Amino acid sequence: MTWKKRLAYLAVGTLATAGLTGAFGSAAFAEGDDRVAPTSGPEFTALAQTLLDDASVQAVAKDASGNVVIYTTEAESALTAEAKATVKGATNISYVQLAAPLEAYDANDVVGGAGYFSGATPDATSGGLCSVGYAGWSPDGEPAVISAGHCTGDNELKYSWLTLPTGDPAGGGAEDNSNVQFTQPLGTLAFSQYGGPGNSNGADGDVNSVDIAAIDVVNPDLDPLAEVTDWTTAASEDLSASTVPVRAVGEAVADAPITKSGRTTGSTNGTVVVIDGWAKVSNRYVYGFGSLLLSKEGDSGGSMIQGDTAVGVLSGGGETADGQPFVWGANLEAGLALTGGYTVALYIDTPTLTAPGDGGDVYSGGSIQGKAPAGTTLVVTQGSSDPFTVPVNGSGDWAFNAPGAEGTYDYTIRAEKGFDSSAATDFTVNVVPTPIAAPTFTSPANGSRVETEVTTLSGKGEPGASLELTGDVEATTTVGEDGAWSVDVELGYGKYTVTAVQTRQSEATRASADPNVSDPTTVKFDVVPVAPKITDPKSGSSFTEGEGPTTISGTGIDGATVEVWLNGASAGKATVKDGKWSVTLGGQIAAGAITIEATQSIEGAVSNKADSSITIVAANNGGGGGNGGNGGSGTGSGELASTGADATL
Repeated sequence: MTWKKRLAYLAVGTLATAGLTGAFGSAAFAEGDDRVAPTSGPEFTALAQTLLDDASVQAVAKDASGNVVIYTTEAESALTAEAKATVKGATNISYVQLAAPLEAYDANDVVGGAGYFSGATPDATSGGLCSVGYAGWSPDGEPAVISAGHCTGDNELKYSWLTLPTGDPAGGGAEDNSNVQFTQPLGTLAFSQYGGPGNSNGADGDVNSVDIAAIDVVNPDLDPLAEVTDWTTAASEDLSASTVPVRAVGEAVADAPITKSGRTTGSTNGTVVVIDGWAKVSNRYVYGFGSLLLSKEGDSGGSMIQGDTAVGVLSGGGETADGQPFVWGANLEAGLALTGGYTVALYIDTPTLTAPGDGGDVYSGGSIQGKAPAGTTLVVTQGSSDPFTVPVNGSGDWAFNAPGAEGTYDYTIRAEKGFDSSAATDFTVNVVPTPIAAPTFTSPANGSRVETEVTTLSGKGEPGASLELTGDVEATTTVGEDGAWSVDVELGYGKYTVTAVQTRQSEATRASADPNVSDPTTVKFDVVPVAPKITDPKSGSSFTEGEGPTTISGTGIDGATVEVWLNGASAGKATVKDGKWSVTLGGQIAAGAITIEATQSIEGAVSNKADSSITIVAANNGGGGGNGGNGGSGTGSGELASTGADATL
């Protein structure tokens, strides 16, 4: 078997700051003595375009410290005059000298970093060896994998097969790929772009110069996983046994760790040193980022992740003049944007059950609760029933109601977002009867005073429940289908206490441990006579001091005892006879606003108060009068002594 050589060594050198000469232009540098090259916007793009026109310049990007980094195969002195003029006077220019131009690197769970072979025909024996970047989805939600566009031979290598992990160099196979073995078909090429549109060379400064490929997975036995292998389980031929999940897609972050996974060097760690730039990979422009990272031929297309965020596919690389590795990663988001809707599959964490526990009890119609990744939707299947969905809130909480009927129920739940789905969680719950609630009284109300008599006790309960009253009323009834109950009674004057308990008819027992017997509800109320009427003096009347009423009278219930109060002080009692009563006061009422109140009591039951109000106006007696102390007709004080009785007497 012959293999197309589409790979090269990659390496990165130490960044050496150089005081280059030349000028980029008045708009490109900050004002002042220290001129600063732009690191963002159209100015940075224009700077990169000018520099990359130099044949020796392989990449232009920016680091986390605000430097523009130039990767070149020649010494600084060999830069063209135009390149030198572009960076003249800039204090934030660094450059790395590479040993050779950057080149592309070509080599039943499918995971990122696994090896695959691509050929031009279904029975091809020659082609390219590369690495899977990520599991993905087609625009229609069918399984796919994402890799590098340069692995497809400009769309010529349309058919792919997975390779045996132990036959790949990362799994112990020979470095010359003489041990490579195909395992099973992977898929067919759906989209590929290496460089610009139509696999053109692309353009420096153009974010649409990418290195991306999408392969439709046609083998139904394969299960692409949103995970990247670390190659530690290659000896078992199962790369999915030890992986890192891919939970997001994003931009590379400079000065941060990065991990690459590929079929030649396996999983290696490094640091992103420059971002948001362009490199000439085998003379085609690729928008992306650079890393200090070990990789070799056959790692192309492999995954490049920071934490659990996919940021790129391995495009190519080389090494610095002093032998340090440098890898160029193709910007993943920019590449995916051109595929017509292909996406990276994301790992969705498995949902968990929090209440009740697996096999635990839940009340009929009660809440079954748990956690799932925020922003997902929970898909719930109960037994053989049709699935239903439950929203997951921003805190990752979900809940749905248990069935109303008692019994044991089996559930399977998954968390989904878009085409991505978590692993399943299975659990069982036991639905037990909900404890019956305590009934309520609606009439009479607790603490109320009811005049004359009570003929009905009523309230609310559970439809169909048996209700029992104890205390001053003993009776049983059944709560109606509308949830209402009532009991006819004959309650005259007095104080009453009544307790209600309801029991489900299905299991009527009074044992306190039985959940079908409710807690008790107690109501206390008084039945009292109606208030007496105050007829004389009439409410609102006004009298001159000394000419006020000397009796208070009215009507009431024969035999009742009426008590009268003036401004809150008792003024006397009387018995109602022939429907009338009268209380004689001890004297005249002093001037002021007077409130008259009266109650009547029968058999110890005291009515509510009746009230009336009158006004006693102080008399104007003028001056004059002798000195009574001398018995003569001396000058008086100007006031006559009050002759009325105080209302408190």
